[in-house]
Amino acid sequence: MSTDSAKRVYLVVNPHSGYGGHLHSLNGIRQAARAADMPLVEYTTRGPEDATRYVRTIARSARAVVVWGGDGTVNEVAAGLAGSDVPILPCPAGTENLLAKELRVPGDPYKIVQVVRAGRVVDCDMGLINGRSFMLIIGVGFDGEVVRRLAAGRTGHISHLSYFWPIWRTFWEHDFPRMRIVADGEEIFNDYGLAFIGNISRYAVGLRICRDARYDDGLLDLVVFGCREQSALVLHAAWTLLRRHPLKGDVVYRRFRTLRIETDQPVPSQVDGDVGPSTPLDISVAPSRLRLIIPPADERRSYWPWT
Repeated sequence: MSTDSAKRVYLVVNPHSGYGGHLHSLNGIRQAARAADMPLVEYTTRGPEDATRYVRTIARSARAVVVWGGDGTVNEVAAGLAGSDVPILPCPAGTENLLAKELRVPGDPYKIVQVVRAGRVVDCDMGLINGRSFMLIIGVGFDGEVVRRLAAGRTGHISHLSYFWPIWRTFWEHDFPRMRIVADGEEIFNDYGLAFIGNISRYAVGLRICRDARYDDGLLDLVVFGCREQSALVLHAAWTLLRRHPLKGDVVYRRFRTLRIETDQPVPSQVDGDVGPSTPLDISVAPSRLRLIIPPADERRSYWPWT
């Protein structure tokens, strides 16, 4: 990464992301930065969209922004810095940390500081949903309802266990909507189901729903699961776990630049782990890109197939 001594490294912290145990690692980053003689300007967010507002004010003076929070916080920072020359480094500090895992950002505080100092800077695509930016993954239908229920009952830090009851109740109570989906001007689906749109391959608990998605190819990936009842959803989940779902006849897998989703009744969506707008949805590749700091290539290798 470029080293401009006149500019500073900023650390944006969301105190409500993930769970309390991450505070120990946050202290470790502060200590590692001091040991590396890399002063950090730290800012703690105060509420929704505060990260976006803040990073816009420091874009001219920032050499890089380290994001200590979940995927929603990363998305807020990205919305404020897209189109600028300021790269961001997402740390694994939330519940899922999809982008940090996709980029194989280490969890060790001293290694994180090393990535800031010696990592590579790459461009990342951004997306738009009803005019709002996103960078990771959207779920429409079942997935959106789970996140809506979780948000309605959330009182503080969440963990994977927090999703149990929202998933359980949604599984038994969800009515799959009829969806009409038009990609790049062509109708490709008109039936009952659920859909995902991804800029990265990874989703919750290691599932690669948008299996072939790349964050730098200038396109977004669409996955539609044809589904009328809960038993079909279980089968889709099993095939997705095996990463064979794009080969199934009742699954649509396609790359696109523009997308329109309409449903027979308004259904919720989730956007980068947070509650998103309800249908109808207009989704597209954003004109602006984001810069990311990623570990050197030799440090990103993994010999475990599910990571």
